Amino acid sequence: MSTLSIEVELLTGRYVAADVANRETAEWPPHPGRLFMAMAATCFEMGEDAGEVAALQWLEQLPPPDIFASDGIRRSRHAVYVPVNDKVTASKSLLQTAPGLSRSKQERAFPTMIPDDATVTFVWHDVAEPASHLDGLRRICSNVIRVGHSSSLVRVWAQIDSGTPNRPRWEPTRRGAEVQLRVAGEGEFERLRTACGADRIDRFAELAETISSTKGTQKREAKATFELEFGMPFKSALRPPEPTPPVLGQWQGYAREIGASKTGMVVAGEHFDSQLLILRKLDGPNLGVQNSLALTKRLRDAAMAHCEIQPPPAWLSGHETNGNAMTNPHAAFVALPFVGGQHGDGHLMGLAIALPKQIAPETRGEALRGLLLDENDDECPIELKLGKLGVWTLCMESESTAAKTLQNSTWTRPSYAWASVTPVVLDRYPKSDRSTDRMRWNTEVAETIALACQRAGLPTPINVEIDTTSWHRGVPRAVPKRRRLRGGPDRDATTQLGDGFSPMPARPGKPTRPQVHVRIEFHDQVTGPVILGAGRFSGYGLCKPIASSHESTR
Repeated sequence: MSTLSIEVELLTGRYVAADVANRETAEWPPHPGRLFMAMAATCFEMGEDAGEVAALQWLEQLPPPDIFASDGIRRSRHAVYVPVNDKVTASKSLLQTAPGLSRSKQERAFPTMIPDDATVTFVWHDVAEPASHLDGLRRICSNVIRVGHSSSLVRVWAQIDSGTPNRPRWEPTRRGAEVQLRVAGEGEFERLRTACGADRIDRFAELAETISSTKGTQKREAKATFELEFGMPFKSALRPPEPTPPVLGQWQGYAREIGASKTGMVVAGEHFDSQLLILRKLDGPNLGVQNSLALTKRLRDAAMAHCEIQPPPAWLSGHETNGNAMTNPHAAFVALPFVGGQHGDGHLMGLAIALPKQIAPETRGEALRGLLLDENDDECPIELKLGKLGVWTLCMESESTAAKTLQNSTWTRPSYAWASVTPVVLDRYPKSDRSTDRMRWNTEVAETIALACQRAGLPTPINVEIDTTSWHRGVPRAVPKRRRLRGGPDRDATTQLGDGFSPMPARPGKPTRPQVHVRIEFHDQVTGPVILGAGRFSGYGLCKPIASSHESTR
């Protein structure tokens, strides 16, 4: 058994290709399916040599490869205006060189990734007899000009047993996937050939030439054949058939190997998938982050009600079939507020569901299909009735550049330091009295927060800070501040002073648990989501990355 590697060098130092899920952002790492489509297109242009076709049909049957791709930066969106095809219609914008024709301009964007290392390597391990197809693959690779946009020029080569590249590795996985990438499957080459339509384009040109260069019976027969094969009478103004845009229907989850990055080790949490299911607010009243519990409860209720598996699975409901609380990680429902920066004001822009890593994507989709899709498998809005707060309408978020708050990376990017945007509810009651021994109470609470990190599948933090005020601008106090009323008949009467989060509902007969804002710092970078405390499944305890002095010293 051998290892097959196909290396792609980005000759311009940049990769220009739009993410198929969001045309406004760059695809990264490059999808294995995009490389396969580039190789298939090259094979078609070269005349489909039998050895090269056999090599691609062999390659499509291999399991998804590992991808070695460096970190980098996505270039900010830059709109340009490009001419569209000429139109023989009246227009205010006439071409000076041909007044009878008009040309308008259309806004375009070219999403671009600029990696630290301009080479990307696709590696297939434990491959049987790759040498028999290596010559065919090498001939194809040597003629591949681009991968992605026409400006994304490349040099490609294939080799066997070339060693492990010194770049971050993305590995195929069925659980805990960070990204979903398109891959080639068995029969992909034939599907691309059909989509390319090269045979029909060649046949169109052949019949058009026969019709234009012959007379009499031969011309009439050619016209009849053309109408039979193309479903329309021949006209000299007809254009050749257009190729169908290639589409790969097979997707594979990938996760980045936990290991060294530019800035040190990156550690992923054990419980939650780093890909949140983000729902954007479409309509409804403006609500602050202090209303998180009302919204997350209604979202959970909707997920339970629309689940096509009844009773809903424990990983979604949080309860076993006997009604007991589930001990293993399960889905967490959180609200996403606009906080931090100079203008954060705490208003909610959407909700999200953090899904447990151990649940396969197919199982998640089966349970959540009724919430997200209608009977035709089209996306449908989600309506949450909030009582006196009004009604919220949500939809799945697919435009990651529309608002930073609704980008997955805002809540999951690796960071040394995290600070809460909803209060962390303590897993246990402190034994110390906060009013008489504040220092000891703080120490005990910090120890509780450190244990909460372990319970949430995270490393033990090296530093924990607690306060009633958040480190993120726009976040209310962990609890409402109250002061005693003066001059009234009731000497013990108090009133709320400023905004604050309502206490987490307690079980009957139990006092409410203390809740605080936290800032935690880890030895290594940690990938989110970071959700802590007794309220982590219900909407409290959500943290967001924050700048760390510890990071700057590394």
